[in-house]
Amino acid sequence: MQEYQKDKLKEYIENSELINISENFRIRLSKDLLENYNKGLYNDRLVIMGEHIKLINDLGIKYPANAKPIFYFYIVPTDNFRELLNFPSHRNYVAGGKPVPSYDLDGFNMAYGVSENVLTNKKNYNIMYVVNNIHEFAHLVHSMFFNKDKFISEGFAEALPLYTMDYESQFDEHREMLQSLQENQVLSAQQLIELADKSNFDAGAVIPNKSCGFDISYISSYLFVRGCLEKIVDNYNLNRIQATQKFLEIVRESQRTHQRLIFDIANAIGLPQDELLNGKSMQFKVIKGLSRFKTKSI
Repeated sequence: MQEYQKDKLKEYIENSELINISENFRIRLSKDLLENYNKGLYNDRLVIMGEHIKLINDLGIKYPANAKPIFYFYIVPTDNFRELLNFPSHRNYVAGGKPVPSYDLDGFNMAYGVSENVLTNKKNYNIMYVVNNIHEFAHLVHSMFFNKDKFISEGFAEALPLYTMDYESQFDEHREMLQSLQENQVLSAQQLIELADKSNFDAGAVIPNKSCGFDISYISSYLFVRGCLEKIVDNYNLNRIQATQKFLEIVRESQRTHQRLIFDIANAIGLPQDELLNGKSMQFKVIKGLSRFKTKSI
């Protein structure tokens, strides 16, 4: 039997201070960090994050049981953020944030856990930052519908900003990277399932020193989910937001994971099961479609 470990993040949250940033955005942090908040050290970053939350809420996604969940951020000390957030050991970051279990009943099933220095460091608020920020918050969105199969979750988190919100049309570097991919750089759903099962989801970056959206596994996950969304748009005559809602519901309604989940998705969107599981034609159709965008001249 595995040794019992206390939930240190839960302990931290139980002793935290609650602050209402807005009607649908709240933060929790320790009494020690509250002093920095009161000094306004987090203001700039929290304003930007609040704007991104509003963009998500403006999509009008309908949650199960007509819930109206609140976005919670759990701000933790920099010196032990890895332990509190169970941060991936292979990511050698000195700061970071990730989805964590939520301990607030009026929130999403997941909260966004973030180290304090993420909020105090100066940041270039470029398109990559915006997409990556919304990616992290998108995990909270899908947590109300599903938390299964890592590549589905990561693919959705990429697709919400890039496809549903259409940041792909502005993100020239990412779009050009997708168009440069070779056949062996796009992984099938089956290959992604196998990577996750072996706890080896990080399959290497196409362009180093970028966000996770430039990693092969995340790229492949995005192309898979985006391909499904585009198929839903065509089959059901829906717009992008409606297709996103439909995809969330399709995955939620399936009682399965892994290959059988893919079969359920295939049945729902009208594709052969083996093609969706092992094929890549849908993903390369997505890439081909990106040629309609024009790169902005510098």
